[in-house]
Parts: sequence; structure tokens; C-alpha cells
Amino acid sequence: MNFSFRLATIDDTEAIRVLAENTFRDTYAALNTPENMEIHVAKNFSSEAILADLQSLKNQYFVIEFETQIVAFAKLVKEHSTKGLEGKRVVEIERFYIDKNLHGQQLGRKLMDFCTNWAKENSFETIWLGVWENNPNAIQFYKKMGFEFLDKHVFVLGTDMQTDFTMKRDL
Repeated sequence: MNFSFRLATIDDTEAIRVLAENTFRDTYAALNTPENMEIHVAKNFSSEAILADLQSLKNQYFVIEFETQIVAFAKLVKEHSTKGLEGKRVVEIERFYIDKNLHGQQLGRKLMDFCTNWAKENSFETIWLGVWENNPNAIQFYKKMGFEFLDKHVFVLGTDMQTDFTMKRDL
């Protein structure tokens, strides 16, 4: 399969929105209430929210395409620190989504390498992320990618206060 990597543009708004919502629902719907899922999706995955993210200079989106379809993306937030990384030049991976039909194709590794190389080229010292404590597959993947546990923080899904582990990788 021939995949291409590129920076996202505002023309990708709807494709990113659909992939984000579908991936989020596939991953978390069974573990959360429908009401909290709807609140979260409406707030974070509306066309307006994705477009605003894409237009913000603090964000950097990367997409992977297969043929002409976006099948994965990462959203990075520049200079967004967390407890334990104060005073460092950091970038957060806020979203890291891959079409479930393409799991096992090494796209996660390739996308993470793409993000990490971009962060190094842009002189960031550390890349970090938050991952839900109840998502063991993602935690294992991030460990394989060289991330280590840093701390915890609260992630609000709808009205539910959840615990995310923060993980970091020095560059």
C-alpha cells in the first residue's frame, strides 16, 4: 500500500472530522455513557471546531492519505506544557488517530516517526501526550515508541472526570 504524508489544510476539515469522530467512538463508546460521548463529540469534533484548530497557528496537523482518502492524522499543539515539563520547549500530541481498518499496517509507527522528526526539526526538546488510563493498547504503543510515564492529569469527557497518564519522550 502506498501512503503519503503531508501537512493538513483547511480543505481537510470534513475528512479529519469524520475520521476523528469515528475513531473516538470506536475506541471509547463502549466504556462511556452515550450522553458523555455526545457532549464530547459535539464540542471537539464539529466542523467548526476542527476548522478553528486547523486555522490556529499553535496547532500543527499531519495527515496520512491512501489514494485520496485521509486514513490517519495527528494533531500537535506547540508550546503546550504540562506538569513536570515546565521551562522546556515542548510540543503535545493531542490527537493521534488511525482508521481502525488499517491497524497492523505500521501506520502508527510511521506517523509517530513523522511527528517526532518534525518536532526535532523545529527545535522542540520534548514531545508529550495524555493517554486514558483505561486504554492499555495505546499505552503499550506509546511505550514501544519510546515514551515514558511522567504524571497524571484530568481529562473531562462530557461531564465525567477521567484520569489520563501523561507520557513524554525527550528528543
